[in-house]
Amino acid sequence: MVTKTKNTYSFDSFLSQREQLNDFDNPFLVELSKRYCDQDWATFNQEMKAFSAKVSGRWRSISNEMARVENHPRLRHYDAHNHRIDQIVRTSDQEMMEKEIFSEALFSSQISQGEHAIKRYLIHTNGEAGVACPMACTDGLVALLEKFQDTLSPPLQKVLQHSKEGIDGEFALGAQFMSEIQGGSNIPANVLEAIPEKEHYKLYGNKFFCSVPQADYSVVTARVQGTDHVGVFIVPTWLEGDKEKERRNGHEVNRLKWKLGTCELPSSEINYQGAIAYPIGPLEKGTALAVGIVLTRSRIDIGFATAAHMMRAAREASLYARFREVFGRKIDEFPMAKAQIDTLVNAAKRSTATAFKIYQDYHHVEETANVSEQKRFDVRELILLQKVFSSKEAVDSLRTAISIFGGHGAIEDFSSIPRIFRDAMVNELWEGPRNVLLAQVYRDLKQNAYWYPPEDFVASLLNGYDDKTIHSYGTRLKKLMKTNLYDTPNEENIVAARQWEQVLGDIFYLYQQQELKSYPDFAILPQEVYDTFL
Repeated sequence: MVTKTKNTYSFDSFLSQREQLNDFDNPFLVELSKRYCDQDWATFNQEMKAFSAKVSGRWRSISNEMARVENHPRLRHYDAHNHRIDQIVRTSDQEMMEKEIFSEALFSSQISQGEHAIKRYLIHTNGEAGVACPMACTDGLVALLEKFQDTLSPPLQKVLQHSKEGIDGEFALGAQFMSEIQGGSNIPANVLEAIPEKEHYKLYGNKFFCSVPQADYSVVTARVQGTDHVGVFIVPTWLEGDKEKERRNGHEVNRLKWKLGTCELPSSEINYQGAIAYPIGPLEKGTALAVGIVLTRSRIDIGFATAAHMMRAAREASLYARFREVFGRKIDEFPMAKAQIDTLVNAAKRSTATAFKIYQDYHHVEETANVSEQKRFDVRELILLQKVFSSKEAVDSLRTAISIFGGHGAIEDFSSIPRIFRDAMVNELWEGPRNVLLAQVYRDLKQNAYWYPPEDFVASLLNGYDDKTIHSYGTRLKKLMKTNLYDTPNEENIVAARQWEQVLGDIFYLYQQQELKSYPDFAILPQEVYDTFL
């Protein structure tokens, strides 16, 4: 017997509300923006709403479409006439969105720090989308060039102009190629060779993990011929007049990587066969420049990314939990689910508040001459701690958000959260995995303990807490530092290493909570949106 009963259940009311969300209609983010706005608030508010409408609207639609496997980047090695071109083939929509985002002139001297930070954060709400990594890399490229602005050669002056202010309305994309097959994060182990030739160098060898091979310029580390120095070089992807001919500057792209996440972003392996490269900064300081400027900027950007990922997930999961009714109640009317949602919201707000605070403090110490060494040290370690623990919490939070959607949470075109979850997992690895950075914090604290004891470091970070809490964590940190956590593994230091990660995680969490407490208790969804499903 054929039934004539039709299931009329629909997700349309939820989808309607979700599609109407503007990421800047977030009451908590608006309150935070008031703190970091460095211009007239009324004008700034309108500009951010308009910018966010593009992020939450057309750019989000393009990002979702790019996520489909058939739209992922491809590599075309040869043209029809047997010329080697190594063209990165992407959809026209992706190329258009990339151009529009970079045309916002995010690195221009005309953009205030507050506007720069808010726009970067908003862009990250769409996940990697093929533009987040180029944005971070261009930031590092610009910062490196600005460091030596007064001594730049004419070619590098042009690179800075192209990246910051644009040339003929076109803005450059930057990349950073440092990893080699034998070294990974170990830049001093680089064997790619830089050979001097007149006013420039030529590069020979291989880089094994090169994201953004379509960039106009890349920051490349290479060992200088005949020395022990690893220098930093700026390498144009195309020489003058060659971009239109798809003729690369002395290098070939072997293949594109098959990655867990950030799939819209092409990542490649590159062979250098005499690429013209311009040195920047003292060649003997290359590793310090690469880590201290370029990788530091990327790590700060990952702080924004992880916070934005969590905020997007928390908002959409909260909206769905208010819409969806199961077993006679809304999802958020069950204690277990409500506890998870509250945890999601807290993580999103904590991470967002902290990302902006660390960003502001970093620029303060970089731009202020009389900042204490203690403050500089605090900011350096906070950048590392944020990279370690915010990127880890983002993965945990996004996994929880997926579970709020139940079985629908695993469906990639039902929600963007699975895609962003995979992007977040990759962010845990970019610019140093957890174990590498936790070891770096250990070395930093150990080497500087003679003038900055670990108890004082804890007291500085947790200055809003009671003496008992500060003393407890300071004592635990000092005790763990008596164990050599950089020695050959043994039973003692393996146990201590686990405790080291736990203690640092607790300290960073308390630091985040302290920053969050400085804000009023604003929701992350407008009340009228939430009330729609009452």
